[in-house]
Amino acid sequence: MTKPEEPYHKHVDFLEAGLAPYAKRSFEAAKPAFVDGAIIHDTYEAIWRTTQGQLKLRHRTPLQVERDRILYSSGLRKQTDKYHVLYNGQRRIVRNYTTHSMRMAHVTRSICRALRLNADFAEAIALGSKIGAVPFIHAAKKPVSDWVIKKIKDIDRDYEKSAPLRRAPSETIQADLFAQSKETDLPRWISDLKSSTVLDKVKTYIPWAIGRNVDAAYTAGQESYWLLCTNPFTREARQAAFSPDTMFGIWRHTRGLSTNPESFHHRAPLEGATAGFLEIRWDHITYESLVVQYADDITWIIENLSDANDAALLNRRGSLYDELTKVLGESIPDGLLRPLSARDSGGIYTYFIEDFVRQSINILEDLNDGAIDRAALNTGDRKAIIGLSDEAKNQLDKIEKFLRIRVFTEPRVKNRTMMLSTISQACLDLLYTGVDDVLPRIISERAALEGWLTERADSALILLRDDVHRVQLAVDIFANMADQEIYDFVGIQSL
Repeated sequence: MTKPEEPYHKHVDFLEAGLAPYAKRSFEAAKPAFVDGAIIHDTYEAIWRTTQGQLKLRHRTPLQVERDRILYSSGLRKQTDKYHVLYNGQRRIVRNYTTHSMRMAHVTRSICRALRLNADFAEAIALGSKIGAVPFIHAAKKPVSDWVIKKIKDIDRDYEKSAPLRRAPSETIQADLFAQSKETDLPRWISDLKSSTVLDKVKTYIPWAIGRNVDAAYTAGQESYWLLCTNPFTREARQAAFSPDTMFGIWRHTRGLSTNPESFHHRAPLEGATAGFLEIRWDHITYESLVVQYADDITWIIENLSDANDAALLNRRGSLYDELTKVLGESIPDGLLRPLSARDSGGIYTYFIEDFVRQSINILEDLNDGAIDRAALNTGDRKAIIGLSDEAKNQLDKIEKFLRIRVFTEPRVKNRTMMLSTISQACLDLLYTGVDDVLPRIISERAALEGWLTERADSALILLRDDVHRVQLAVDIFANMADQEIYDFVGIQSL
């Protein structure tokens, strides 16, 4: 056991001694910085030199501290009041989003333990990826993104009418920050804007990135990063809180996203940041973040299948597992056929977890020295991407397709989605227009809860007058509301 008076990095080395050479470590050779630019090593060594700091950090690594910050955040607590609802026949199956986050984290840890990856770090990504999930979950994701894009385009059109000032066709947004960016790298809704004023406001107030698969104006991971790393009311960075590797994994937690040098780059100028901005790059990718991408999909698909099967059985419609087995046909492997036949959702999890581990060990062994310190992965080498075997991916995709055709086309599911889309956008409109009543009240409540100084509260109130900031703030507040809060706020009596 290391002694408390020894340097903290030695203590952490002891705690992370069993990790594989390609796993993410709290302290790595290049002295990496937090998202806000503060040096991770120096920050924690300074804390460790204090008596209180030793009590806080003994037996804990910096990445465990980040995991705990997410675990005890208000955003994670809110997931208990956000619901996923399925219908089958006369039955309604309801679960809150905490169950998804916990199961996803468990799948993540199971895979990481088998591969000797950093399970605490991966769990931080898994839990953090849903902090920014909006109420009504999948029913509201696209409507929120569409609302942001429409609202920004409306603002852009109004600015053009009042003071036409079109940017040159060759001009790139944030050219001073992204010297290598191309016009095609920009989200389409941003590259189409005409007013230079609105462009400046967007880059100042809304989190976005250049690269591939970045066209949505809202994603759960993108919003999670924003809520965890900033005070969205005042646009101040939370100092020395999270590593960019954690935030890359959170933002890019969706399976199938590009992982090459042109795939992702985010930089946001923010008050309070040590470097003057927050930054996350494509090369902050880790093997743990790849595990989370698959764990999210595996969990979502199996829990939906299990819930829908329960509803079908209660309605005496027969087993959905039996129906799925027939759809999959003779191509279904024995490792998946057995749990499907036994209606064993745990066995289905086991099939995908074991396949992921087996396939990934082969990939990592084939890389030889390229796996050490994630050397091949960080150059964008496609051969370094771990994941399911082609057979298991094919089975997972077939199950998802089955759910979309057989379950998610249920008339009441479609009707509910349409209704919640309208309610979500109505709530965002009410928040956006609540400059003189709703938003000041919310700021006052937040200031009281967090103990803001008067100057900070005044700054937040002044920012409300900026229309583009208010667009993003409406999303920030909406994402932190529970389902029932939305109904009450819009004026609907009950669930």
